Amino acid sequence: MRKVMLWIGMSFDGFTSGVNEQLDWLVPYVTAPEGMTIFRRLRERCDTILLGRVNYEGFHGYWPPVKNDPKASPDDVDISRWLDEVPKVVFSRTLREVTWQNARLARGSAAEEVSALKRAPGKDILIQNSTRLAHSLLEAGLVDELNITVAPVVVGEGRLLFAGLANHTHLRLSELSRFDNGTVYVQYQVKPKNN
Repeated sequence: MRKVMLWIGMSFDGFTSGVNEQLDWLVPYVTAPEGMTIFRRLRERCDTILLGRVNYEGFHGYWPPVKNDPKASPDDVDISRWLDEVPKVVFSRTLREVTWQNARLARGSAAEEVSALKRAPGKDILIQNSTRLAHSLLEAGLVDELNITVAPVVVGEGRLLFAGLANHTHLRLSELSRFDNGTVYVQYQVKPKNN
């Protein structure tokens, strides 16, 4: 069965974005060379990404032209090309269509769609940020691996990933590293409920 992996950055106090979804405080930390290496490794493991509406709109508005920007870094060009090519499943209650190449709207609920994707053949599935989507999939027990970069910054308010989860989620640490900029990367495997 395919794994569902979450790739997300957060502040030291647990916020994945500011009150207005802003990420300007996070970007310098997660785009460090060590973060780009980890993200490249995760991309190689997956052949599908899951996006919530906010990230879909933000990514679609930003990434497609980057591959043709002569001022873009090689890492950004690589990410732009990958995001164009990889199949994207978008979860939204308000969007009626998605226009980015290789993107489609989810057909059912997040739990139904992701359960079906996990049973289908293919590589692993990556949740790209998308805090609300990740939260609902954690609640449903459908996330198998957490890849979190913890930035050395306290934000104070914004969107929390784990707030309000009804179920205890037990984790097993599988990787830990420190970036030169003080960011900490942790990878946890989610333990099955019966363990």
